[in-house]
Amino acid sequence: MKHFNAAFLRSLFAFFALALCAAAHGQDANKTEFGPYVALTRDANIVQDVKVEENGRIYLLLNPDFKEKEIILKNSSALKSGYRKWFNGEFELVSPANQGKAPGEYTDWVTTSGNYVEYYMEGKLILHLAKKSVANR
Repeated sequence: MKHFNAAFLRSLFAFFALALCAAAHGQDANKTEFGPYVALTRDANIVQDVKVEENGRIYLLLNPDFKEKEIILKNSSALKSGYRKWFNGEFELVSPANQGKAPGEYTDWVTTSGNYVEYYMEGKLILHLAKKSVANR
């Protein structure tokens, strides 16, 4: 009977280890990729899509219901730290509300050499992009 219990426990342990690996792999597979970036966080209700051009310019396709809201951007070298200043000398770049944002068009473009870009709306993180080269570390 002890042999059966030990074999059963080994099988059960192997099953859970395999399930854990599959779950971890599934989480990586669910991260949406946009050019050289991967979305660590994306509120798809607000940010419908992201487009990255060859020159590195990042565009957002916003849900028209949110086009009249301000977006605040941060860029950094490290995950949620090491924030860098934008071209205006500030740590936050503000995309004003309703700045000619036509429904169904990509807007709010930005270019950065930072590894991470965070987009906030009303204090909530709506999009967090990471360069693939650092996201897979």
